[in-house]
Amino acid sequence: MNQTGRTIAKNASVLFISQITTWGLSLVIIILLSRYLGAAGVGQIHLANSIWAIMAMVMEFGMNTHLTKEISRDPGRANKLVSVSLVLRFFLFLVSALVVLIYLQFAGYAPQTVAVIIVTGFAVFLSETGATYGAALKGLERMEYTSLAEIVARLFTTFVIIGLVLLKYDIIAIVAVGIFSALIILVIEFVAFHRLTHSGFNFQRTAVKEMLTSSFPYLVVNIFLVLYMQVDIIVISLLVNEKGVGWYGAADQLFGTLLFIPTIFMTAVFPVLSRMYANSSESLPRLMNKSFNLLLLLSVPVGFGVMIIANPLVVLLFGEDFANSGPILAVMGIVIILTYQNMLLGQFFISIDKQKVWTWVMAVATLATVGLDIILVPWCQRAFGNGAIGGSIAFVITEAGMLIVALYALPKGMITWNSTKRSLRAVLAGLGMVAVTWWARNLFLPIPIALGVISYVGFIILLQAVSHEDWELLKSIGTAVLRRLQKKQTQPAA
Repeated sequence: MNQTGRTIAKNASVLFISQITTWGLSLVIIILLSRYLGAAGVGQIHLANSIWAIMAMVMEFGMNTHLTKEISRDPGRANKLVSVSLVLRFFLFLVSALVVLIYLQFAGYAPQTVAVIIVTGFAVFLSETGATYGAALKGLERMEYTSLAEIVARLFTTFVIIGLVLLKYDIIAIVAVGIFSALIILVIEFVAFHRLTHSGFNFQRTAVKEMLTSSFPYLVVNIFLVLYMQVDIIVISLLVNEKGVGWYGAADQLFGTLLFIPTIFMTAVFPVLSRMYANSSESLPRLMNKSFNLLLLLSVPVGFGVMIIANPLVVLLFGEDFANSGPILAVMGIVIILTYQNMLLGQFFISIDKQKVWTWVMAVATLATVGLDIILVPWCQRAFGNGAIGGSIAFVITEAGMLIVALYALPKGMITWNSTKRSLRAVLAGLGMVAVTWWARNLFLPIPIALGVISYVGFIILLQAVSHEDWELLKSIGTAVLRRLQKKQTQPAA
């Protein structure tokens, strides 16, 4: 395996351990809070997160992507870029906080909801400050530090929330845990960054304009991305009720946790793509083909698997009150397959400095989502008594449209015919898995899961959907993961 493959395998293995750990802990928190707070409490947290997701986008101003790209290309600029970004984020937070306070004056929320939103704001400020160092560490391709920070913070959050629930603390105390969690990540990444760069604060006023100008295109992409992800919740709350938002929110949280695979992959691959493009590397199309094939290979069983077991899964995790989340999550299983590929394509356009393409794709998708939601949410409410299903159907349509347009807009040769054939074989293997497993979907949950894994692997081998080189890359990632796990296990004994 070449050096690029080894770098990706190393970073992917580090991130895999981190994401699996944080994914598992996040799932524990989601289950615990859903059962403890109920739909109303979960709705308050979901609302606060939605408001501050928009404000965090303003605070970030697209700087995370700019930092990662530029530092991966020229590590010597890391300290100057980080210093400028930190100052800008502080002032952007003040603007964002003022906007939120004005909004709260007119929104008419209950006092407890307002308190949840305000407390969440402090956590977001610390989180965005830490994200500056996290983006820089990704540019330096030292993801082990961001992984460590995430794991430590998630462990802290999980155990503290469990304690607060056992002691029957209220929602404000639970939300406040996010402040300390964000602080942990900030401290770890701050220390790691300065140990690697051996430099102090280096703010230069002359660099402010360049930072804002260079980051602005990514901000535009993020604006449409955040609106695209949040508009379903807003429309459902307006056209249905808070219960519908709760059902959709539960499914959406599970959907979000299942995106850990492309998150790992793109965090490891993005700096490499960006560096290859900057160096005019001929390996770029080859890496893009491999990335597309591997992500589809992984997304198909996850997406189809979720579609099969969605109903019993949500009841098992959240209880009978969330049974209507099952059909929503089942539809989102299809979305998972499409979203994995769109995450890759979006980051690819950014890495080759063609973010305008993805901006237009996101803009059209956002507008289409609003129209589709207005039509589909009321229709699903009348037809199924669950308008939130309409939000997930709209999600499928827009993600499919984005994928088609993005593939068409790719530079020639980025996805070869051979790669396309392997992708089609992976989809056929997934459909075969559905055919084998569907009858067992309501049995004891491990049964359909085991059937799905065995049948999918069998069909993959039968259809020769994976090249020898891809098998080698997967094995190298798996080996790296096992080595790191063994290293972690032997450290205490030492």
